[in-house]
Amino acid sequence: MSGPVGWLRARAGVRVVSALSAAVVVAVSLVMAGAALVFLVGQSLHGSVESGAEQRAHLIVGRLEGNFRGTTNENAREALDALATPDDLAQVVVRYGTDPGETETWVTEAGTDAVGRDTLMSGLLPAPGQSIVVPQTAITRADGSTVQAVLVASGAESDGRNVVLLLAVPLTGVKDATDTLVFYLLWGVPLLILVAGLATYLFAGRALRPVEAIRRQVAAMNEKDLEQRVPVPIARDEVGRLAETMNAMIARLQDAQGVQRRFVADASHELRSPLATIATGLELMQKGVSDPSTVTALRGETQRLNRLVEALILLARADERGLQPRREEVDLDEVAEAERGRPAEGSVVAEVRTEPVRVVGDRGQLARVVRNLVDNARRHARSRVVVTVRRDGPSAVIEVADDGPGVPAADRARVFERFVRLDDARARADGGSGLGLAIVSEVVAAHGGTVTVEEGPNGGALFRVRLPAAAQPDERPARKPPAAIGARPVQAALGPGKPTPRPRVPMRDEDARRDPGTNPGGIPVVPIQPGSTIR
Repeated sequence: MSGPVGWLRARAGVRVVSALSAAVVVAVSLVMAGAALVFLVGQSLHGSVESGAEQRAHLIVGRLEGNFRGTTNENAREALDALATPDDLAQVVVRYGTDPGETETWVTEAGTDAVGRDTLMSGLLPAPGQSIVVPQTAITRADGSTVQAVLVASGAESDGRNVVLLLAVPLTGVKDATDTLVFYLLWGVPLLILVAGLATYLFAGRALRPVEAIRRQVAAMNEKDLEQRVPVPIARDEVGRLAETMNAMIARLQDAQGVQRRFVADASHELRSPLATIATGLELMQKGVSDPSTVTALRGETQRLNRLVEALILLARADERGLQPRREEVDLDEVAEAERGRPAEGSVVAEVRTEPVRVVGDRGQLARVVRNLVDNARRHARSRVVVTVRRDGPSAVIEVADDGPGVPAADRARVFERFVRLDDARARADGGSGLGLAIVSEVVAAHGGTVTVEEGPNGGALFRVRLPAAAQPDERPARKPPAAIGARPVQAALGPGKPTPRPRVPMRDEDARRDPGTNPGGIPVVPIQPGSTIR
C-alpha cells in the first residue's frame, strides 16, 4: 500500500491505523452533521421569530384600525402602549398632506422607548392592506447601538389617514441559541472523536488477539515442533481462514521435512552397503589377501555406487529447480530399439515393437526412462518383457509390459516414490535402490508427459508413458530456406523422386543451456546383477 496510509501503517501498526481511520471518519461525519444541525436550528429559530413578528404586527395594525382614541396620532400611541413593550422596536408613521394644495409628509407619531421617534427605522411605506417582511436588517436603537432584526412593515388606515407600522424583532435570541449549540459541538465533537478512536483501538486489539496468538505460536516453533498447530478461532472469518491456511502450510512443511529425512536416511543406508564392501575389499588387498573375485566384487560395488550417486544427483537437481531437458527432436523408436541388443546376462530378453514416432526432448534422459522401465520389468518378469512404441493421436506412447506378479492397485501411485520397495521380504540386492521409477516420473514430468501403471495383458505390470509427439512432416508449415548463390536445390541434387532429408535441428532454450550435457546413452551400460532390481 502506497501513500500516507501505507507510510503510517508501516510505522504505527494496524491498531493505530484503524483507530486513526475511525477517528477521521467520525470527525468528518460529526463536522458535517454539526454544521447541518447549526444551519437547520438557526433557520428554524429565525422562522419562528419571523412568524411571531408578523403575528404581532397584525395585532397592532388591527388596533390602529380600531380607532380607539378617535385621532390618528392618539390611536398610534394607544396601540403601541397596549401591545408593545418599551424594549420593542416599533414605530408608527402617519401620512399628512393628502388634501389638495397640501404637501405630503410622513411623520413618526409614535415609537417605543428603545427606538424613539427621531430616526425612522426604514424607508418602507407600504399601502394600506399591504405588508413587507425583511428577514434580516440592521436596526439602530435610540442609544445609537445596532442590532440585527426581522423587520415587518404593514400599511393600514386610521381615522381616514394612511399609517405604516414598522415593527422590528431582534434576532439576538437566535444568535445566542446558535452560539450555545456551536459551543457544545466544539467541545462534544472532539470528545466523541477521541472516544471513537480509543474504542476502535481497543476493539481492533481484541480482534487481532487470534492473529497475535498465531504469531507467538509460529515464532516459538522450530524444525522439531512441526507437529504443533496454531489455534483456530471459533469464528469462521478471515482470521479463522488464516489459521487454517497456516496449519495447512505447517503440515506441508512437516511432510516435506519427513520426506527429506527419509530420503537422507535411505540414501545413507544405500550408500553404506557398497562403501562397506569396498572398504572390506581394500583391507583384504592391503593385507595381500586378494583374488580376481575380490576385484570383480569391488568393481561391481563401484558401479552400483556410481549409479546410485548419479541417481541422487539427478533427483536433487529436480528438487532444486526442476529438470530442464534439452529440446531436440528424438526418434523414440530408435531409443527403444537400443534395448533390443542390450546384454541381459541371463535375464529375460526384451521384445521390442516400434513404429516411427518423434518427440522433442533430451535423448539421454528419454533413454534413461526406457532403460529403467526395462530393467525394472526384467527383474520381475517370469519369461517375457515387451517394449512397445507407438503414436496415439498427438501423443507418443511407450509401453513396457512383463508377466511377473504385477503391482497391486493400492501401490500403483506409491511405486513412483523414492526408495519404495513393494516386496520387503527381498534383500536390498534384489530390491534395488528404489530410485529407478522415481527418476522415470521426474523425467517424464519434465518432458510434459505422464506415466502410469496398470495390469498388463500377460498378468504382470504394464507401465505406460505418454509424451507430446513432434509434428509429422506433413503437419509442418512450409518454409522456404534462403538459397545461397550458386547453390543447387537439394531435390535437384538428389535427383527426381528422391525424398528430401529433414535435418534434425536441436531446439535449445535458455534454461537447457544451464544444465550439463547428458550422455545420449543415459547411464553407462554395466553388467546387470541377477539379484538386483529397480522397482
